[in-house]
Amino acid sequence: MEIKLKRPDKHIITGGCSFTNCAKSWPYHIDQEKYGWVHNVATPGAGQAFISRSVIYEIEEMIGNGIRTEDMEVFVMWSGIDRYEILSTEKETPMHKLYIEGNDMNWLENFIFRNGHRVPFRESCWLKSSTRGMQWENKPVVKLFDTYFKYFHTEEESFVRSLENILRLQWYLDSKGIKYKFMCWQNIFNKYSFTVPKGFPSAGEVNRGHNIWCMGWFDNNHWKPNRIFPKDVTCKISKDTPLLKDLYENSTHLWDMLDLDKWWFYEDKQIEYGGLAEWITLGKRHPFGNGYEDPGHPSEESHGSFTEEVIYKLLKEFRG
Repeated sequence: MEIKLKRPDKHIITGGCSFTNCAKSWPYHIDQEKYGWVHNVATPGAGQAFISRSVIYEIEEMIGNGIRTEDMEVFVMWSGIDRYEILSTEKETPMHKLYIEGNDMNWLENFIFRNGHRVPFRESCWLKSSTRGMQWENKPVVKLFDTYFKYFHTEEESFVRSLENILRLQWYLDSKGIKYKFMCWQNIFNKYSFTVPKGFPSAGEVNRGHNIWCMGWFDNNHWKPNRIFPKDVTCKISKDTPLLKDLYENSTHLWDMLDLDKWWFYEDKQIEYGGLAEWITLGKRHPFGNGYEDPGHPSEESHGSFTEEVIYKLLKEFRG
């Protein structure tokens, strides 16, 4: 007779962007019968502010429902630093009705629940910028964020805001005595600058930014499932490139307050402070993207490997 073991009375809260909540992303692969209940509050297109708010809200709701903080474990995969959200409400936002018009409404999100149901968008919601130049179906929202990026956005302010939101969650979790591990979807701390390798349409050009994952988009064959980062890349990917905290003095004191012992990073000869993207493309040598249907996100295979090789190891460290 097979004896079924009782599911551990542990609650794993995961937060992040689409790298944490797309089709069968890494939280999906956590064996809940073995490791406990998974509460995934990640949402596609989320920035650091939304991630921080949604994780704190979820934990407060769980505490209100009688779940002990000592039974909670948190994993947060931080998103791109440029992402920004604006709260729009029926009561106070003049254009609120226009902002919520559309079909799939994937530019809207809300993490607040009332009487067991998510507060409807018609009352309040967060408008997501996602990436610069994102062409949402809703034109007023597109215009709003185009204006923001054209006239108000700076890399320094974005980095400062990112660090402030990361610290808010760090301090909250520390105050509650909750075990946690932070990571990032890819390196968000270095000023990437590397030459596009041979075999890519823009070979020889200097790519400046944070986005190793977008190397896959340079490939003529980026709709194919076999886009792999070239092995013959001789330039450094993040080492020997400056840290943003050294470029922007408004961020330095915030950087100094980060508890980097509570972070997981992928690191090798080329990479420091790497995230899931570097682990996949440079560590595992998995292809970019998830084939034709979803070229911008890791494959189910990559997510599954990450859970098996990284997340399970961290969970075992939590539990001694």
